[in-house]
Amino acid sequence: MKKAILFFFASFIVTLVTAQSCLPDLLFQDSAAGVFPVPFTMDRPDGGIQIPACINEPYEFVITIKVPPSVTFAGLQVDIDSVNVTTTGAVQNLPEGMSYACNPPTCVLIPDDTLSCIILFGTPTNSADIGIKDITINATVFPASPFPSLPIVLPDNTGAFPGAEGNYFLEVMEEGACEMTTNTRDYLNQQISLTNTPNPFGYETTIEVTSLSREELTFEVFDLVGKRIHTEKVTILAGTNRIPFDGSQLQNGIYTYSFSNGDSRVSNKMVVLR
Repeated sequence: MKKAILFFFASFIVTLVTAQSCLPDLLFQDSAAGVFPVPFTMDRPDGGIQIPACINEPYEFVITIKVPPSVTFAGLQVDIDSVNVTTTGAVQNLPEGMSYACNPPTCVLIPDDTLSCIILFGTPTNSADIGIKDITINATVFPASPFPSLPIVLPDNTGAFPGAEGNYFLEVMEEGACEMTTNTRDYLNQQISLTNTPNPFGYETTIEVTSLSREELTFEVFDLVGKRIHTEKVTILAGTNRIPFDGSQLQNGIYTYSFSNGDSRVSNKMVVLR
């Protein structure tokens, strides 16, 4: 009986430890070093965290990391022994109510074609977080040679960590909006597609909505902090619809545009760059 209790307790502890773990995406096993999905850049508007989080709704997202054999600091190529992420406090700008965990659980990431991952998880609870959160990961590079440890931030825009340039923008939406987005995604896979050209653009872009059916929708544009800066009613016909958008009054930056019918919503990103 005592052994059974001990076994149950040990199993319970293992379950707790592994409950919030992640599996690296093996799709990137043969990829060059970097972080995956590839971060958002102006040249990759579809990169980064494409799944939004919603207030009072459980959320998780996995970032796969392939550590390079070396990094570049101050023009020097430095071989890597490991990249260490502290198990608490390393992921910055998470919405209140969310945390993270690593695989391996120690958050010690090693090179040599080994995939690691970090899972962002939890339930956002504070409506003040609605908008765009720029998620970053503070880490420390420990060189294989006798160099001092070096701080690094992922995604990395210094050129030190190859394949990691860009941003991980997490969109936090109001309660209930994620369910609508999920339903819309399922619908859009069969009915509707969105794109805009050019992207990035300087002053004007054309948004193309391709649909298999007629829809009465609201077209909206939001800035990075979630402020609505444009809204209009549009009628979408079956086929390809082209909606011109004048962004000449907008500052350089990243914007989200969306179409909704009151019950569901689909979004994409546009970049203003002059």
